[in-house]
Amino acid sequence: MALALSGCAPAAPAEEVKLSFLTYTSPNVTKETWEKAVADIEAENPNIKIELLYTPDLDRQGYAKQLLASGQLPDILWDVPLTDFVDAGALLPYEASDFEGLNIPAGFNAVDGKQYSLANGTFIYPGVFYNPDAFDAAGVGVPTTFDELVDAAAAIKANGKTPFLLSSGSDTWSTEFLLNALVCTDVLGSNPDWLIQRKADKVSFSDPEFVKAVNKFVELRDAGSFNSDALSINYSQANAAWATGDYAMWPMGGWGGGVKSDVFTPGVFSMPTDDGTPILPTVIGPSLYISATTAHPEEARKVAVALAGLTSLQEVQMKNDAQFPVIDGITPPEGTTQATLDGLKLYEDKSIKQVYGFPNTLSGDDMAPSGWTGEYDKAIQALIGGGSSADFVKALDDAWATLSK
Repeated sequence: MALALSGCAPAAPAEEVKLSFLTYTSPNVTKETWEKAVADIEAENPNIKIELLYTPDLDRQGYAKQLLASGQLPDILWDVPLTDFVDAGALLPYEASDFEGLNIPAGFNAVDGKQYSLANGTFIYPGVFYNPDAFDAAGVGVPTTFDELVDAAAAIKANGKTPFLLSSGSDTWSTEFLLNALVCTDVLGSNPDWLIQRKADKVSFSDPEFVKAVNKFVELRDAGSFNSDALSINYSQANAAWATGDYAMWPMGGWGGGVKSDVFTPGVFSMPTDDGTPILPTVIGPSLYISATTAHPEEARKVAVALAGLTSLQEVQMKNDAQFPVIDGITPPEGTTQATLDGLKLYEDKSIKQVYGFPNTLSGDDMAPSGWTGEYDKAIQALIGGGSSADFVKALDDAWATLSK
């Protein structure tokens, strides 16, 4: 009887596993977004409990490096400096099966044949968000060539609006996007493998095609096209400034499309080329990573894979952060901004050539040397402040050489 009763006893409940997940918040992606996503995953996995942790600011990679140095990595992280973490042995790789059902290029961010990055969306990177009302008031249309862009900026300035909104401040990464857009059209548009060739020392930042893009940036700067506080406001302040309608154009990563305004309806276009041939830079979004120090690697991987394919999370990220889904069957939810819808139309237009947005690469093996993007941001700050194109490209080449040793 005892044996019979034992055989009929219910199975012992699975041991509860506690995982920590480090992510971020922004004006577009709130704590409520992550709480809902975690609740959905916990409902499907009752033995898993997820503790949400948040970076103190938007410098997710910088904060991740602090945690690595202090030995305090959580189980799952959103966005880390891949090369540094792989070199430190701090990450666990994903299995090939983890990418099934995700529209992510084969071998994305592979390092020595292993994939440590699992993304859940794509972005235009960068786009030029614009204020149609400011364009109409100045009597100009959306430019299709760079000369038309210069003329539009001059007309907008003459009409009393600031042509371009730029930011930096505590978010130095936000400094990049106007120059990134110019590099994408003038450099990557004709040579998509330019960064790979730079790593092989076959090209340099002092080469004519790169200098041409920098000179265009300087031309716009010298025409007084930038906001006077570009070096002091941060990304969150730029969000608020853009919503006022006081600026005509805002070069930013695709997430800028999620910023709403009560006074105008933003649109988006890609940086115009010299001859009018459209080129659209795009990137796979920030990724999920698994710490090599986790006590529960299988459960951590399971949660990361679930986050990457979570329909509800991709819908809210599309609505609020202008991220395009990497899973099929997602319809833009009600409330998705016009700029996001316009960007999605560009993204899905097969007649438009796409390049992978500078300074990102599809393969971790081809990434810039660790620390170079920080030097790039500082050099752009100097350029905004009045520096020369020659000094700028020399600083980039010097930093690349030093950091590659």
